[in-house]
Amino acid sequence: MRKSEKSPREGIYAFPPFPVVLVTVRDSIITVGAVHLFSFNPPMYQIGIIPKSYSYELLEEAKEFIINIPTKGQIEILEFCGTTSGRDVDKFQKLGLTPQRGKIVEAMLIKECPVNIECKVLRKIDLGGSHIWFIGKIVAVHMDKNYDKSATVAYGLERKYREVGKVIYTRPKKQG
Repeated sequence: MRKSEKSPREGIYAFPPFPVVLVTVRDSIITVGAVHLFSFNPPMYQIGIIPKSYSYELLEEAKEFIINIPTKGQIEILEFCGTTSGRDVDKFQKLGLTPQRGKIVEAMLIKECPVNIECKVLRKIDLGGSHIWFIGKIVAVHMDKNYDKSATVAYGLERKYREVGKVIYTRPKKQG
């Protein structure tokens, strides 16, 4: 294997595609590719939001959000919500999506998404980069009984949406 030196910026683009979700804060929707598991116990996710976004302003006030996991049939929704500001348009109305109040948080979940994960913000982290990180503790989960992870979407920094791949290995359970 022959390797050459690359810039730190090029290193970002070498990373494999990662999940892309729709995050709701109050009644606004934003597409978020910077979403990661933060803790197994207690269950927490972190989302990275660009500070100039409308959703960032709302999140600063609300301190809660819902991660809505879309399917590969909802690419147009991901694109629209990632390129249009909630300051300018009601995305639920424009896209014909059904808002439903969360069980615990005040944000609206997206009924058409098979999974909705309600989170309360525990901490905000600003490391001086392009995104501010919000760590949210999972307080409620709504999952369609027919949810299929393989129908979800991944996003690569080369601006391409991808299907989640097939399972290539299953690690055996520990004995005892």
